[in-house]
Amino acid sequence: MTLAQDYVWTAARALGIAAGAVLMGAAVQRAIASCPKRLARLLWLVHLIPFLTPVLLVGYAWPRYAAPLTVRHPAWNQALYALLVWLKLTPVATLALHFAPSAMSPEALHCHRLLRVRSPAFRRSSAFSFWLHGRGRAIGIAFVVVFLLAFGEFEMATLMGIPSWTVTVFDAQYFGTMLGETLKMALPGLLIGLATLGFGLWLLFTSPTRGLRPSPARSATGRTARSLVGFYLLLALALVTLLPAYFVADGAVRGIALLPETLALAKEVLASALFGLAAAACAYLVAAAIAQREDCLKAGLQTRWFRVRSPAFRQSSWTAVGLCVPGLLGPLVLALVVLALFQLPWLRAAYDTPIPVVLALTLLLLPFALVLRTLVSAVRPGEASHAARLLTTSLESKHKRGGRRVLWHLEGQGRLAVAFLLFVWAYFDLTVSDILHPAQMTPVLSRLYNFMHYGHTPALSIMVLVCFSIPFLLWALVSVSFRVFRG
Repeated sequence: MTLAQDYVWTAARALGIAAGAVLMGAAVQRAIASCPKRLARLLWLVHLIPFLTPVLLVGYAWPRYAAPLTVRHPAWNQALYALLVWLKLTPVATLALHFAPSAMSPEALHCHRLLRVRSPAFRRSSAFSFWLHGRGRAIGIAFVVVFLLAFGEFEMATLMGIPSWTVTVFDAQYFGTMLGETLKMALPGLLIGLATLGFGLWLLFTSPTRGLRPSPARSATGRTARSLVGFYLLLALALVTLLPAYFVADGAVRGIALLPETLALAKEVLASALFGLAAAACAYLVAAAIAQREDCLKAGLQTRWFRVRSPAFRQSSWTAVGLCVPGLLGPLVLALVVLALFQLPWLRAAYDTPIPVVLALTLLLLPFALVLRTLVSAVRPGEASHAARLLTTSLESKHKRGGRRVLWHLEGQGRLAVAFLLFVWAYFDLTVSDILHPAQMTPVLSRLYNFMHYGHTPALSIMVLVCFSIPFLLWALVSVSFRVFRG
């Protein structure tokens, strides 16, 4: 395939994945909304686990299962790849549909339905406009986000031998093509990403939004729809998480005697951990600052009808959107742009340092950091948090400790979970880390990625298992430390 054909085929595949993800995401959203609270939380957890499963784990395991397809039936191999990406990215569509703001209140939509019944002319002229500013906005935003993620996917495609523009451009950069030529090769991908983002921003800001009110969706679901959603959840959990985990665990058991050899990767694990910690901390602090500023603006303007039209509020919103744009363009384009930036004369001194990789990882994490930080702020119980803060100002140490403990359960745990999730995403990143890391600090994912091209061995499986367990061991250590510290 030529590079132009790779672009066309990747864009067509991403369009299909995005459309399928929006359809299934809408079904999952309605099914979860119709469930009791406890069951809904369980379904959300099952739904999000495939998305949180490291891509490299999926890409490492499935070539072994799909080896006959790769050689004998390339079309079936591509279909399998599209299925796995669809299963992994559908939770993103569900989250976007659930939390995307609507410019139409439930009352306005109800009045519109009444007018549609009484006036057919009004129905024809306004149905699309109301849909676009209500449910259509959420659908469009979900479609844009999933398309961007599917269009820029690299790790799974390269390990499964799938033709993609990201694989072609990355291989060109990896095998020594001049950066200027690589950037020319990646330019169509950048333009497609910017055009898609422009469409998403037009949907987001086409009319004023009164707060972060989710788009209303019908919650009633039939038995057939619930069965379909249940089948999808089990299929995604099995194919994206359980089968790859079983494959790695089985190989690791057979290679348990080679466990001491994993100590040779200690330096690479430390490099990945340092990059991840620095990027997660930067992304979290920037997201927290933006979220706190918007909370203050909303609190100060909440008595005004035109609060979202305030210049300060709009400036803060545009700042947040502007910071999200580089990360939404995909890790490959972002890494190449940052690489070119740090080859300019006034930044060349910082080229072979951790600064480029930490900067790129921070920009890559910022969209997720802003969404997660906003969700944590939205779901916290304001009255209980305020009461806990009042307790922390008590003169009695017993009440002060109790207030801190309650405040930790209400806010601290959620914020720590967000910071940990950002660290995990940065730690498991391959594209940015491989292109931008300093010569003396090779990330562990880059080393494992190189090993994976030589086949699946018990030694490699035990390395993958140990390296992928490091973040969760760190989480356990931090959780125990906090428990001991709080007494």
